[in-house]
Amino acid sequence: MLEEIKKDLADNYREDEDVLQSIIDEVTADALSISNRNTSEVKVLKSEIKKCVITIYLQRGSEDAKSRSESGVNSTYIDAKEEMRNNIIKNGKRVIF
Repeated sequence: MLEEIKKDLADNYREDEDVLQSIIDEVTADALSISNRNTSEVKVLKSEIKKCVITIYLQRGSEDAKSRSESGVNSTYIDAKEEMRNNIIKNGKRVIF
């Protein structure tokens, strides 16, 4: 998954593989917990994990901001993990015991 995300980030990738892998590990653990799945089923959650990792990676440095305005340009940030949770549930990827 690391190489796919690097490719998706393209010019936005900053050659900091350790940081990116750390984000992947954290998001994957959260996704597995949210979905009540184990590590062997991570492929089921791949699209949600990738989207969340890319969003978090690109928002680094502004983690505490919900929005920002600079030179007349307004930016509103999403909560990537909340969106991932909602997508896992909405897409029926959560296992209910």
